[in-house]
Amino acid sequence: MTAAPPNPRVLLVEDDESLRTVLASELRRARFDVATHATGTQVVEAVRRHEPDVVLLDLHLPGAPGIDVLGALQQHDPDLPVVVCTGHGTVGVAVEAMRRGAFDFLTKPIALDVLEQTIRRAVNHAALLRDNQRLRRAAALAATATVAVPPESEAGRRLDQLVARLASAEQSVLVTGESGTGKELVARRLHALSARHAQPFVVLHCGAVPRQLVESELFGHVKGAFTGADQKRPGLFDAAHGGTIFLDEVGELPPDVQPALLRAVQFGEIRPVGSDTTKRVDVRIVAATNRDLRARVDSGVFREDLYYRLAVLEVHVPPLRDRPEDVAALARALLAREAARSGRNLTFDETAVSRLRQHRWPGNVRELENAVVRLGVLADGPVVTAADVDEHVFAGKRATTSIGTLPTLELAELERLAIAAALQRFDGNKTKAAQALGIALKTLYNRLNAATEGAGDEPKPDAAG
Repeated sequence: MTAAPPNPRVLLVEDDESLRTVLASELRRARFDVATHATGTQVVEAVRRHEPDVVLLDLHLPGAPGIDVLGALQQHDPDLPVVVCTGHGTVGVAVEAMRRGAFDFLTKPIALDVLEQTIRRAVNHAALLRDNQRLRRAAALAATATVAVPPESEAGRRLDQLVARLASAEQSVLVTGESGTGKELVARRLHALSARHAQPFVVLHCGAVPRQLVESELFGHVKGAFTGADQKRPGLFDAAHGGTIFLDEVGELPPDVQPALLRAVQFGEIRPVGSDTTKRVDVRIVAATNRDLRARVDSGVFREDLYYRLAVLEVHVPPLRDRPEDVAALARALLAREAARSGRNLTFDETAVSRLRQHRWPGNVRELENAVVRLGVLADGPVVTAADVDEHVFAGKRATTSIGTLPTLELAELERLAIAAALQRFDGNKTKAAQALGIALKTLYNRLNAATEGAGDEPKPDAAG
């Protein structure tokens, strides 16, 4: 069994120092992780810093009215539960707080058992929202995935033929290749061409989930399995029953979870965390890695028996630089998708396509997708030209006909430039910039924070987003 997950994180926003101290102490005694904030300013920044599961918000705060802070928090993260606490409770105030998105409204003085129960209800409510979103994403991923187009390169055609042959098999598949080559797209195609195509396709990025929560995320848990497990929760294997589960970057899977995954692969059995019984699931497993998984086996961080169970069938996705003939078709299909999203009529002219084909694309399909998204947002007219590509993708550096001397940009730099250009286009409005770039507002803030950490300057939210 994995270690218990972290205790629920609470951000207590209260200007009364003595009350703040008492509440924080009592909540910590009740096994909450508590951070505190004393004013109505910089609350969104405190949320970004502490990443709470719930916010306790006093309405009467110095610096900014609590009701305005509530609105800013809802704009920052609509799924973050905020419990409003005030010593001046009226029906009108309560109604306004709930209208602004508060999870609950409590009037001081607040009984500690009531406060604790309210916090746990808020945390559970947020967890249910995340579960629902996770399942909705699993059902909708095929519609939003990177586009698939018939390959023009020999390497791409061989890959397509192999995927078509393996789709009808039921054995596990290991997909290898550099980051950004489209390993998830291969997994989706395996699912779409299989007899399971009408059933769920569920994704887990094994390196994106806290190590202590991976087992629960995969197999679920029973009520009382660990602190905070106030109700039974199904896992991704349950959500994928009858369909396919895609384990991205499976090499990052913690060693203590690997035996449970081995049993799921070998026998089709899972055991929820905290349960004494196993249950059968019908799931095909497709795993992917950009690492040398055989080397990780040799170094002892990945089980050899699990490796062989996952790699019954293997697919290697070649990098985009080895199939430059596919760049044009991919770019056109990606631009058509961006045009559909934005409602604009967008096409490439031949000079733009030629410029894109000359680039080595070290970030592979993901880098190309990033570049096309930027062009879809920033190109002035309906026809994207070579000048647009030079300005918005290659930062004004003219691409040469020699691939070996072509200037390249790291994917992180491309992201930074795209975000900066979108913010400029929308006069600093982060909400509109995030929508235009096709990313979540929280993701935009994370990228901005990462870009400014070195300068010690944290971005400040604008009034509109």
